[in-house]
Amino acid sequence: MATACATVASAWPTAQFASGNQASFVLSDVEDRGEGSSQVKAGEFAPKKLHGQFLHITDIHPDPWYVGDGTESSSCHRLKPKKEKGRGSYWGHAQFEKCDSPDTLVNLTMQWLADEWADKVDFVIWTGDSARHDSDRQLPRTAKEIFNLNRRTVAQMEKVFTSRGVPLVPSLGNNDLYRMAHIRLSESIWELTPGLTAHNIMYPGPNEVTQEYRDIWKSMIPFPAYQVFQRGAYFSVELIPDNLAAISLNTLYWYDSNKAVDGCPLKGEDPGRLELDWLEVVLVQLNMFRKRKMQVWMTGHVPPTLGNYYPECYRGYAQLALRFQDTIVGHLFGHMNVDHFFWLDVHELHALSTSSLWSRLTSSFFKKHTSLSKELLKDFKSLPPKKKSEGDGDDVEPIDYDDYVVVNVAPSVVPTYQPSVRVFSYNVTNWGIGTNSTVAVEDGEDEDADDEDDDGDDEDDVLENIHHGNVRDKDEDEIERAMERKHGHRHSPDVTDCTRKKNRDKKKCLLKGPRHAHKRSPSRRNGLWSPLGYTQYYISDLDAHNSSNPPKYEIEYMTYPLSALVPPTNWPVPQHLLPNSLRNLTQIPDDMKSDLVPFGLKDLTIPSWIKFARKLSKKKKLWRRFKTLMYQGGPEETKY
Repeated sequence: MATACATVASAWPTAQFASGNQASFVLSDVEDRGEGSSQVKAGEFAPKKLHGQFLHITDIHPDPWYVGDGTESSSCHRLKPKKEKGRGSYWGHAQFEKCDSPDTLVNLTMQWLADEWADKVDFVIWTGDSARHDSDRQLPRTAKEIFNLNRRTVAQMEKVFTSRGVPLVPSLGNNDLYRMAHIRLSESIWELTPGLTAHNIMYPGPNEVTQEYRDIWKSMIPFPAYQVFQRGAYFSVELIPDNLAAISLNTLYWYDSNKAVDGCPLKGEDPGRLELDWLEVVLVQLNMFRKRKMQVWMTGHVPPTLGNYYPECYRGYAQLALRFQDTIVGHLFGHMNVDHFFWLDVHELHALSTSSLWSRLTSSFFKKHTSLSKELLKDFKSLPPKKKSEGDGDDVEPIDYDDYVVVNVAPSVVPTYQPSVRVFSYNVTNWGIGTNSTVAVEDGEDEDADDEDDDGDDEDDVLENIHHGNVRDKDEDEIERAMERKHGHRHSPDVTDCTRKKNRDKKKCLLKGPRHAHKRSPSRRNGLWSPLGYTQYYISDLDAHNSSNPPKYEIEYMTYPLSALVPPTNWPVPQHLLPNSLRNLTQIPDDMKSDLVPFGLKDLTIPSWIKFARKLSKKKKLWRRFKTLMYQGGPEETKY
């Protein structure tokens, strides 16, 4: 069977649209894609007009072997066993853990993106996993298949976006990897099953993986970044020259399932530590982003949690994220399939550097598994108060936003729950007036405590521009990773709280370098380049459709307040994509509510997210709605 797989991999199955015509986005023989397929080279995008929107798409997982009505036990590859009730459908099957995206779903998604968004977004963040899972032992993946699937998906994305001058920022996913020939994993399944690929495993570059993806992504990687990319499969690119950039991270070097790395030790040539060192240089070196007063989106596949990263890698990334809060406008990731947000904070970093905590982490914390939603709610409830009140006492201090950065994790196209795509809006008001309108905070400038939070509701302060387009710690022993992942924060009541003002100047609470945070930076207050909100689109009923009745993407929810839809325009949401009840609104009745607008966030700055988390911890009905959207109405996960 493995031989058959290798033979057929180069001749992809031809998917059909509902009309029966060949899908316009199926590109056979993508290995022969010529140099002329990309009209614009990476780094040469200079849009004359900004739309103030961008797309985040992740975890497509195309599967050319998918068979409609295939059994879940066969990964939807075969019709047997005949008695099995769990079967896929023509467009895919939601909540089948072992089945990936059929070509019909991928092509439908690409066509929808071409029709609705290709001429409305300024750039695309694409956070990896563009090959199927290796879940079928009778049909193991090969390196050729993985690379061909990625080439085909790149060709589709280029046809939709690159041909229109829209830059793509891809990231490497853990299922975009294969077992290189020289890797030997003693007494492992990979030796026993020829051709079976070891996803998650990636060795230091240059290697065949980095070289292959440099070729596959050549239209998206700036030429000056080639050398760095060959070493580690990460790069940076300017999306709006001299103003806004994105950094594509290789999170596989930090991922604790990658046993080919050492977990970012402070000494040596570990690829994860080298990537962290490169990241710091990119953020601060002369003529680079902070010195040029630019803003940066951090993008990658595996989100930065202690349940995902090696502890030292997690601490390294979190330190950089906190130290350069005034430069990093946001953090976007995929991989988890679950729609959620969380934060990185100073207090946890100190807890991780306290050796007495390590034994508690390994001896008790990991033993009892809880769901992601329960971990999030626990974290939300642990937030300091918004402001100190008379009844708080001496031990309670108000929150300081310098100590937090927020991470957003988008749901996937593959129907682990429901196929999804996310469209962000961001502030471009006054872009082009002067050389750079972003708040610049010079070293030494006063960075006093914030006054971002106010007592009013978000609806009372709607975006006014919404309708205008130290020395590192000593190396520690590795923690033996537990079988179950746990992504919540590791706060401890008997560890010094570095968020307290009296403790911030203590040596143990200092980060390993200068901190750059300011209340007027775009990540903290709505201004040029600040994220304003997003609309989540999804397909809610895959199983109800057949080949002659294709499903449609529709709005699952929006983060905006209802007032963002008045007066009626096609921004941030095109009118024809809104339900009839929300179209052409000229005013918002006092009693008007909508399930599509459950949160009413005035923007996506750090204070707005923290304020929202605090509301979620106190309002049970709001939390239930949030949790339903996390899993898109599906069952709560028990494992990651």
